[in-house]
Amino acid sequence: MEFLLQDSRSYVGNDVLFWAKDHKGYTTDVSKAHVFTKEEAVAQHQCRETDIPWPKQYIEARTRPAVDFQIIDREQALQGTGITLRKPERRKREPFQCIHCGRFMREEQQYEPCPNCGGDNMP
Repeated sequence: MEFLLQDSRSYVGNDVLFWAKDHKGYTTDVSKAHVFTKEEAVAQHQCRETDIPWPKQYIEARTRPAVDFQIIDREQALQGTGITLRKPERRKREPFQCIHCGRFMREEQQYEPCPNCGGDNMP
């Protein structure tokens, strides 16, 4: 039986960290995880209790495709495609007025009584 070792000291988002192949760091990509024998996995867990052995077959049955934002580059990906992305437009803020006295109020004040007349602006 083959095993993967989880480093249970931290996670990446919701993803589990496993020892990477050839003990070169950690990975969330199961295909890049180092495969241990049962004896190796148990021995490492005995040395450091935060290294948790998982049966490889069990983990592989629960994997899902994911894209790590740290390894994608939008400009590089779109280079040569002829696609130019629009810059997001700034949201135009609608002025908020007290329904009682008509005074303009800051957006964060709209759920509080009017500082001018004390009127309740909640519908």
